[in-house]
Parts: sequence; C-alpha cells; structure tokens
Amino acid sequence: MSASAERRPRSGGEDVIVALDRPAELLSVEPVAMLERDARIEPGADEIVNELLCRSKVQRRARIVVTLPAEQVTAGIAETLQTALHRYCEARLARVQREIEVAWRQGLRSLGSGSILFVVGLLLSTGFLEPDVPQFWQDLLGNGVFLVIGWVGLWYPLDLLFFARQPLKREAQIVEAISRMPLVVQAADVP
Repeated sequence: MSASAERRPRSGGEDVIVALDRPAELLSVEPVAMLERDARIEPGADEIVNELLCRSKVQRRARIVVTLPAEQVTAGIAETLQTALHRYCEARLARVQREIEVAWRQGLRSLGSGSILFVVGLLLSTGFLEPDVPQFWQDLLGNGVFLVIGWVGLWYPLDLLFFARQPLKREAQIVEAISRMPLVVQAADVP
C-alpha cells in the first residue's frame, strides 16, 4: 500500500492522516521495502514531522489519525502507538537540541578565526585605499578582493549563530507539538 500523510479538515483543526500497513511502520520500515514499488519507505513518525514542517502553522486541535487494515486494529493499539510516538518525540527532540547546541558552539568557535580574517581583510583593504595607490588597484583590491575576504570571514560564524539554527528550532517546535497531539487509530477504507 502506498502511504502518505494527508490533510483532512475537521472542526477545530487539520488532522494529519498516516496510512500504515502494520503498527510498527509508525517507527520503522523494512529495508526490503525499497525493492517494492508501493511499499512504505519512510517511517510514519518521520512523515508526520515532515508534513507538519510544510505547514505554516500547526492547529492547536489537530490530531494524528493512523489508519490501519481492519485486522491490525486491536484493543489498546491507539495507546501503544501514542506511547511509542511520545518516545520517538523525546528522542528526536533530544537529537535536535544537540544539533542546535553544536551549531551554536561551532558559531562561537569560528567567530574567533572569522574575526581575525575580517580584521586582516579590512586592514589590507584600507592599505590599498591610500591616495598613492593607483585607482585600478584601489578598486580591485581595496574596494574588492580584500573587503570581500573580510566580510566572508564573518559570514560563516554569523550564519551559524543567527540563521542556521532556525530550521532546527522550528523542527523542535513541531516535535513538541506532535508529542501533545492526540493519536486516533481508524480502520482503513478498503477499496
């Protein structure tokens, strides 16, 4: 069965619907599935995260609807899947938080060498802007090459400190929202 998360509006929020063939597909898929044309190749939990990352806003009353073949819907399966999804969210959130911290530390570390490159670039740029330097070299090296080198030195650290962490922060918010969403299990419609 080809499965994908879809949006199904309901009063108060948009559900995230994930069609699974087996409950275990919420967290993992068999590697052999890559050889099958219509098999699930992405765990349902990852699909939920990706679906919500694509949305501009997660509705407060949205819920996760897992559809399974009727014979797979058993007593307590919703609670089991909810617990498994909570554990998945805890693990993914911990990983994302580590990645945010690593980006911050890398940004701080690279700020030192980037600042040195920035200062050297500005000093060399200023040196080539002296009145006794021919206009060609002033334009090429003073207002060009060395000025660009100086700014490039700061770009990487500033990118890590202010921009690169934003997608990770968004992912953390989505994963936290998923951990609070109710999970409902329904029997799949048989075509």
